[in-house]
Amino acid sequence: MKHRGWVVFSGILWLVIGTMLTYKGLSFIAEAVLRMDSLCARWQGVFGSAQQAGMVLTAAALMIGFIKGRFILSKTVHRITTRIYSLPLPIQIFSVYPKSYWLIIGSMVGMGMLFRFLPISLDLRGFIDVAVGSALLNGSGLYFRESRRESLS
Repeated sequence: MKHRGWVVFSGILWLVIGTMLTYKGLSFIAEAVLRMDSLCARWQGVFGSAQQAGMVLTAAALMIGFIKGRFILSKTVHRITTRIYSLPLPIQIFSVYPKSYWLIIGSMVGMGMLFRFLPISLDLRGFIDVAVGSALLNGSGLYFRESRRESLS
């Protein structure tokens, strides 16, 4: 695969993972709204109802994800695309991403698996998943934008 293909592949990867995390997070928040022991139920006095508390929680997670995607992950996207465009052809998958990137991916998967066993409320798990998922969705758009770049300027 050529340089541009690897950049698009990276964007599709982030798009798929971001979509799955966002969907999972929204499902957790929707389920938490129906539970009496959730943060949403405790906050219904402040926001009017558990559903509105869930909506505020979702909006806050989306905002955090947007900020993280635009200001933190944008640096990662730029660094990875610069690396991809500097590699000689043919490019192997293990040379596309540095070892530190693979370690971060592995640790994030491990944290996601650990969340299943920790006593974390559904709405907090949903909040984290929506924030991370929306950041990845935002970052995927940055990859697609970078894919239009043919070479380093």
